[in-house]
Amino acid sequence: MTQQTATSVMAGSKLMLLNSFNSNWKGKPKMVKEKDAEMDSYYNIMDKSALVSVSDLKGNIIHANQLFCSVSKYSIEELLNKPHSIIRHPETPSIVFKDMWNTIGRGNVWQGQLKNKAKDGSDYWVLATVAPVMGKNGKPINYISVRYDITNHKRTEEQLKSLKTKIDYELLQNVEYAKNIHSAFLNYDDSGAGEDSFLIYKALKIISGDFYKIERKENKMMIVIGDSTGHGLSASYISVLALNILNRVMDASMYDPGKILKKINSELNRVTNFNNKELLKAESADMIICCIDKELMKLTYSSAKMKGFIVRGRDVIMLERENCSIGELTPKEFKIKNQNFELKKDDCLYIISDGVIDQFGGPHDRKIGFKTIITVLKEIQSCKMSLQKMIIEKMLNSWQGNREQTDDITFFGIKI
Repeated sequence: MTQQTATSVMAGSKLMLLNSFNSNWKGKPKMVKEKDAEMDSYYNIMDKSALVSVSDLKGNIIHANQLFCSVSKYSIEELLNKPHSIIRHPETPSIVFKDMWNTIGRGNVWQGQLKNKAKDGSDYWVLATVAPVMGKNGKPINYISVRYDITNHKRTEEQLKSLKTKIDYELLQNVEYAKNIHSAFLNYDDSGAGEDSFLIYKALKIISGDFYKIERKENKMMIVIGDSTGHGLSASYISVLALNILNRVMDASMYDPGKILKKINSELNRVTNFNNKELLKAESADMIICCIDKELMKLTYSSAKMKGFIVRGRDVIMLERENCSIGELTPKEFKIKNQNFELKKDDCLYIISDGVIDQFGGPHDRKIGFKTIITVLKEIQSCKMSLQKMIIEKMLNSWQGNREQTDDITFFGIKI
């Protein structure tokens, strides 16, 4: 390209910029010099801050400013009459350029971020604006491109992304470790809990706020199910505390559920009220303890808001529960007592956390609800508990469908 051609191109570019800055100026003779000086100022600022290039209708470069050459590391002689693909990075999808050409070919302005490749192989990023210079016939005669170097911004963005990935990985490891600690306090074995029982236990996140403990001595069994406020790490913290306290006090009060719950509530109060100012009422748990004597066919239980019930044939018998949560009230305010229930052969005892009945889904995108659960349980009472578990899991998965899990889920069942 000759110097005369380059000068002509730059003059056309300056005229385009002038029109964009003041499209209403009609060019009055006495203002020509003033406007020309103003245009020079605009252009000089852009020339020093942006990578400017002009290409013909085929996309071949017919002008590039000094900053374009400096960043791309090509000389002006190496760039002239070369397609812009000379700086294209192989990672940039071809669809990006297809979209750009479709846009500017229709006389519109295209803008986007592009990853380019310099002559020495290094990468650099630009925010590019490409616009057609329109001729008198209303069609493009060439294209002008203004790019701003955003390489430092993108590198910082990538560093932050890498750092976030590292933090997420370390956090995941910590949560997995916390899960292992939490799991160490849980114990359930189909053979240990009874030969005809099941447990469905699904955490909303990696670690659950629900917890359980099953202990069996001879013909007696103690079943503990709890649901801590919230889910994830904070809820699991309360679960571990409750289970730790349980392990310390249950031997002395093995078959006195109410006494155990009172002790757990008192200990949680002490731990969460360490500054003697105010109870951390958000840190609480619904909890039920059931003691089954199979020889006497007797159930002794105590429930702090936790839902338990017995299905006897087609009848459903709800276990009474107190309207208080563990850790929510002071020892003086916490009132709970033991309840007794006479069992019959083939009675089925079920205990469920709120996550079961609160799961959204189904044909009308609503909570599954207690009524739906009961309807299914009545239909499968003749089935062994292992089969009941399969049917219930299938029902819960079908109801949930593509919806996210709403809360931690615990569903325990045992046939007497």
